[in-house]
Amino acid sequence: MKPNVIGISGVTGVGKTTLTDALAKDLKLTMLRWDDFDDISIGPTDYVDWYRRGRNYGEWDYQALADTLKSLKAKQSVLHPAFNHLLQPTKYIIFDAPLGRCHPQTGKFIDICVHIEVPLDISLCRRLLRDFRENKKAKEELLAELEYYLSHSRPLFFDDDLKGNADLVIDGMLSTEEQIKRIKEYLNEVC
Repeated sequence: MKPNVIGISGVTGVGKTTLTDALAKDLKLTMLRWDDFDDISIGPTDYVDWYRRGRNYGEWDYQALADTLKSLKAKQSVLHPAFNHLLQPTKYIIFDAPLGRCHPQTGKFIDICVHIEVPLDISLCRRLLRDFRENKKAKEELLAELEYYLSHSRPLFFDDDLKGNADLVIDGMLSTEEQIKRIKEYLNEVC
């Protein structure tokens, strides 16, 4: 039986990485994180401009990630292209897939797409808290981020296209444990 890829989609700040890590650990599965491939991939530099030009998901060239998913689905061990450690195919491959099935290179490998949704304000707050804690940014930078959100980037937080391509939509306000429980219940129903 070929491994099934479970893609975890959602906009910034919904908890994709947290859920991906916890689900992979709970089920003892191989996982891949989209962000781990950023340095060896190409994507739009201006997300707002990308959105205004029509959201062409093909502009995200993540070929190394697509090749890794393809190998794992074919039951082949593969060296992680960015970190150079061995990835083993497992029954499920957990994939932190922000663009879900909308991304043509990687979306075609997703067998089950789980989308996490939260209210816009929660997503924005989580992203700001994460970014400002990690980078120790100043108050002026926070205010500039909020102004930019209101005037330009707010549409990037709408997730209807991602949600419309998902098999299961999960409330990101639930605890990680409850989210995992719901995914396991869904897998028991469909697999």
